Parts: sequence; C-alpha cells; structure tokens
Amino acid sequence: MSFRMMGSSLAKTKDGFVALGMTFTTYGLTQLIGGYGFVAVFLAAIAFRASERDHDFHEQLHDFAEQIERLLMMVLLVCLGSIAASGQLLAGIDWRVSAFVVLAIAFVRPIIGWLSLLGAGHSPGETVIIAVFGIRGLGSIYYLAYATGQAEFENVQTVWATVLLIILVSIVVHGIAVTPTMRWIDGRRSRAARRQPARSVH
Repeated sequence: MSFRMMGSSLAKTKDGFVALGMTFTTYGLTQLIGGYGFVAVFLAAIAFRASERDHDFHEQLHDFAEQIERLLMMVLLVCLGSIAASGQLLAGIDWRVSAFVVLAIAFVRPIIGWLSLLGAGHSPGETVIIAVFGIRGLGSIYYLAYATGQAEFENVQTVWATVLLIILVSIVVHGIAVTPTMRWIDGRRSRAARRQPARSVH
C-alpha cells in the first residue's frame, strides 16, 4: 500500500525511518483495539515486503533495520551486563538452569530451526548454519514480559534468569563463532565457483 499511495512517493523518499514508523504505528494501533501488537508488526512486515518485492526501497529498509537492531543489541548487552554484575542474574541459576540453557542452545533450538527451514530451498549446510545462528532469543523477553503481565507464576525470577542467560550465552557464542563460520562458507562457495568453469570447459 505504501508503494501505491501518492504515486509511490513514500518509496521515493528512501527514508529508513519508515521501518520504525511502521513498527510503532502498527503496534500501537493493534494494542489500542485489543490485539496482539507483536504478531501484528510481524504480519505488517511480511505484507510490506510482499508489496513491490523487487523495489530498491526494501534494501534501504533492511539496512536501516539492521543498524537499529545492532543499536538495540548494544543497549541490551549493557543491561544484561549490569544485571550480571549486580548478581541478580546469577541469583536464580543452578545446575538445572545451566543444563537447560546448554540443551536449548545446542540441541532444541537448532533442531526446531532446522525443521522449520525444510523445503525453503537452502542447501543442507546453509540450513544448519541458519538454524544454529539464526536467532538469539530476544523475542523471549517480550513473550515472558507479556505472560507475566497476564498471570502470576511461581519462580518467575528463575524463568527470567534462564531466558536472560540463554540470550547472553547465545550472543557470546554467536559473536565468537559466526565470523569463522561465514568465512568457511564463503570459502566453499569460492571453491565451488572456481570448479564450475573448469567443469564447463571439459
């Protein structure tokens, strides 16, 4: 719709802040009418992406959204660091929480991610990489905050500690491993590209 209104004037602005405006407007209006703002923003993004799919404006929005995500990630890291330094994060952690965090990051989340990507058209290697490095669990903060706002739960501090620890460990592991992994993938692609012309010659 944004691309069709007023002769696609919105797309011509090349303003990445449209991503923020669309997010806040969709979330606010949905919450105002009693809907689920988090899902509404997700659906709005899909609809926006489907409109004029090949338009260059999508790349502009994507780059801007990535920059905002990195800024928010930095703020989140500072907050998590403050919580960890104060001892509030470690207070609710025992061996069971630690075991669950390892299980969730190393097995549960990658397996679920891999299953969800079946049939997406990626190579087996790419599917595994996306499943392992694709998410860090940031959405869990919203879901947990929403759940605790709707009902009362026992051991809420332990649940919060578990979620925050999963996010913190994911960020650290991803930060250490993603660069060499992507270099390995790029190297494989380069070798495959070099072999392809040689095969075509023969």
